[in-house]
Amino acid sequence: MDQATKLRDQVSHRKKAKKTKVISVTSGKGGVGKTQLVANLAIALRAKGKEVLIFDGDMGLANIDIVYNISPPYNLSHLVRGSKTIQEVLFKGPDGVQILPAASGIQELTALGSESKQAIVEQLDELEGMFDYVLIDTAAGISDNVMYLNTAAQYIFVVVTPEPTSITDAYALMKVLSSRYGEKQFHIVTNQVTSEAEAKTIFNSLLNATDQFLDSIQLWHLHSFPFDSDVRKAITQQTPIIKFRQHSDLSTSYVDLVKKVEALPIESPKGGIQFFIKQAIVGG
Repeated sequence: MDQATKLRDQVSHRKKAKKTKVISVTSGKGGVGKTQLVANLAIALRAKGKEVLIFDGDMGLANIDIVYNISPPYNLSHLVRGSKTIQEVLFKGPDGVQILPAASGIQELTALGSESKQAIVEQLDELEGMFDYVLIDTAAGISDNVMYLNTAAQYIFVVVTPEPTSITDAYALMKVLSSRYGEKQFHIVTNQVTSEAEAKTIFNSLLNATDQFLDSIQLWHLHSFPFDSDVRKAITQQTPIIKFRQHSDLSTSYVDLVKKVEALPIESPKGGIQFFIKQAIVGG
């Protein structure tokens, strides 16, 4: 009877297992609001009853803990060393958002033996079926870590602002991901814009450049966020804007973004969370 009950429980768990969308949020330039987007989108998704995991992929300047005003006691490095389990490393943030905090350097994973890698995979595989969304907050720029995390995601959101350097660096990021890693699809999120016309201008400049110089690139203008001076106040108080000013235009914009994110097809050639784990964390 115990064996039969266990089998039924396993079958039931598989039926209920969630199909996970893995989304990287990235940028060519720092300071464009990438971490703010991740932090607020996660809370907005939780408000819709979704299970959300934030993977803090900025190994040098992790900021999720600052935005959320939290202090996780453990991070990915403890999992790598085998001193903590995945359940001990995961940290619950605001509104039940789960966070896998950044390690001091993901490069140390490359020095692990096959047995150690397999042990990590088995730990991280426990996350399979637990989350509707995994949001990866990458570092800015075109480092190897940024590239690997982006190529492991099902969807790549590139955040860009009206600053000329932000636009040129976003193009450079997509150029590297396309030419060296074969990535051909990008969702553009324009941030801190004064109007939809400005957002359209930014997107069109990227579209024109990619059409002219990059082969087979597909860009979508996923969403635009209006400029809001209260963002700086929210950052100072270490409170996501969606909670700092719940009924502002910017907070409402996150609700609109959730609808677009939910509409993205859940099936992807890259697979779900297991593909992300094996490609980004242990190198396949």
